[in-house]
Amino acid sequence: MKKLLVVALVALSATSAFAGKYGSAGCGLGSVIFEGDQTWWKQVLAATTNGTGVQTIGITLGTSNCDSPAPLKVTQTQAYIEANRVALANDIARGNGETISGLSKVYGCANTTQFAQALKSNYSTIFPSANTESAEVTHNINAVAATTCNTHI
Repeated sequence: MKKLLVVALVALSATSAFAGKYGSAGCGLGSVIFEGDQTWWKQVLAATTNGTGVQTIGITLGTSNCDSPAPLKVTQTQAYIEANRVALANDIARGNGETISGLSKVYGCANTTQFAQALKSNYSTIFPSANTESAEVTHNINAVAATTCNTHI
């Protein structure tokens, strides 16, 4: 039993060097309850709390200090735009459509109608030419989303 405790202590102390804002126990409800407390026994309690399944929910929903990393969000956004480029261009030109609704969800916009109108108003900026690269289109849409949806990608 003492060996197990020593191993647990060494593991916790070794991982604390890599701890983020949530400590060595990882993100999850335990990181919220014991926020800022790096004592080993509170980190064990935090890890135990996280192990009840709430950490998985936090990671999935991006809550409880489990923020989605920006590169993942950028990749998802760019993949959506590339996969739906032609339909998205048509929907942006009209100011409504299924692809705008989907894109609004990807960005987490509260007001899809406002986002659609902002995209329509900025059509020539988003698609300056027919040959505009997808990365530039994504960058241009990100700029519109930042002002319309309060999203920063």
